Order: sequence, then structure tokens, then C-alpha cells
Amino acid sequence: MGLISDDVFVEEIRSVKQTAFGVAYLILKNTSDCEDAMSAAIVKAYEHRNALLKRGSFRAWFLRILRNEAYTILRERRKVFETDEIPETPEPFPDADRSLDLQTALTRLKEDQRNALYLWEQGYSMEEIAGALNVPVGTVKSRISRAKETLRSYLEVN
Repeated sequence: MGLISDDVFVEEIRSVKQTAFGVAYLILKNTSDCEDAMSAAIVKAYEHRNALLKRGSFRAWFLRILRNEAYTILRERRKVFETDEIPETPEPFPDADRSLDLQTALTRLKEDQRNALYLWEQGYSMEEIAGALNVPVGTVKSRISRAKETLRSYLEVN
């Protein structure tokens, strides 16, 4: 398959934009850094769009690129982090109507569980999540299961 057209590329980016920003925020917890990661990921995806073998996997492919860019930014930020700098308050899910207890519980999840649960909540299939996180489907299922169990036990106690 050749290069995907510019119109199709833009359409695909628009369809994954909100979820992708949420994924970046789970990693970076800073809006400005998320915007940088999104920009870098879009450029990299556009430059390498011929590597995409089947159009149906665009979301997982793009999210993998985005995660790599976010982790690169995170590594660079850790190198120059100043002790008097106070990071923004994390907001793992953009829905304002979520309770504080749930937000607190979500921040207590391991990052790999939180990422899998977030993508699952956004409607991604187990296969798409596995592709985006670069892990087997069975690992995705166990991460989501453990995340739900942890949330359930935390919310029952509080």
C-alpha cells in the first residue's frame, strides 16, 4: 500500500486527537508538554505514513508514536527539572463531573494500568490497545482487570 492521502491523514488525526491528548496527559501531566508531544507525533506520523500497512490500525500506530514522543519529552524534562518549579495538578480524565475520590483512585493506579483503562474507556478494542501500548492482548486484559479491581477496593474503603 502506498502513502495515505493528505485528506485521509488529516481525517485520521482528527478522529484520534482527543484520545491522543488524554494519553499524552496521563504521561506528561502538563498541557504545554502534551501539545509539544502531539505536534511532534503528527509530524513524525506524516513523515512515516508509508510505514502504515493497513489503514484500520492508524489509531494504535499513531498512539504508539505519541507515547514515544511523550516519554522523550518526559525524559528531557526530568533532566532540567528545577526544584522550585511546581507541576500542574494532574487531571487523568478530562470529564469534570468525576468525583475527587475516583480521581484520587485513578492517580494511585500503576501507569500501565491507567493507560490501558483510559484507552478501554475511550472505546478502543483490546487489539487496538495492545497495538498502542506494544504489549500482548492478554497483558491488556490483565492490566484492565487489575485496574478495575484496584479502583473497586480503593473506592469501597473510602
